[in-house]
Amino acid sequence: MKTSILVILSFVFGYSYGQNSVLIENDPAELHSQIFSLSPMSKKVDKVNGLVFGVGHVENKNVEHQTINGLNMEANPAPVVGAFYAFMSLMYMDEIIKNNKKSDSIKNTEDYYKIKNMNHSPHLRLNGINVSTGCFFTTTSMNGLNVSVGNKFNNFNGLSVTVLGTISDQQNGLSIGIYNANNSLAGSTVGIYNQSYQLRGLHLGIFNQTRINRGVQIGVLNKSNSKGFQMGLWNVNNKRSMPFLNW
Repeated sequence: MKTSILVILSFVFGYSYGQNSVLIENDPAELHSQIFSLSPMSKKVDKVNGLVFGVGHVENKNVEHQTINGLNMEANPAPVVGAFYAFMSLMYMDEIIKNNKKSDSIKNTEDYYKIKNMNHSPHLRLNGINVSTGCFFTTTSMNGLNVSVGNKFNNFNGLSVTVLGTISDQQNGLSIGIYNANNSLAGSTVGIYNQSYQLRGLHLGIFNQTRINRGVQIGVLNKSNSKGFQMGLWNVNNKRSMPFLNW
């Protein structure tokens, strides 16, 4: 009986010491988790299991990573900033078009299709639901439901419903918006313009474009730099250009 008690106590204290060692080793600032937080989140909070509410998440070089398991709600000021930027762009539209026009030499290359990832800190991990008027201003990976004006993710798994669209590096799931772009799609995008570096799912829109097509494109105009099934008024791949159907 005494032996059993000693074994149990040794296990409990050993486990507690192990937990504290991990906390000290990985979290020198004694980060902690909680059930509610305002955003931007404090650098002392590494995890929220519950609700986060505020104006959004931004780059913070003092934080390595943060995790949200639950609901993230934002009254994000990004739409106001975007509207001002769009207004200023209209004033210099001719100059912007001239400076940003891509030469024929880089069209259809990897740089033409690839989306450059954000490398900000912290790396935010969101598992649950995001409801926002804007977008994230730091590197974010998400599993769940995103409802926002527009957003950009490193990795996204789930359903993204936006007005402007969803941009991601790796996407598994469905995104709905005017403009959807990703480097690797194993799922579906529905919008006016859909672009993927590598498509392993479905493009459904007005104009669909991919470099490597291992899925299906359905739209008015479909373009691919490889073979792949296409259905639309005009379909272009690296072999032929055809109306209605191409492969």
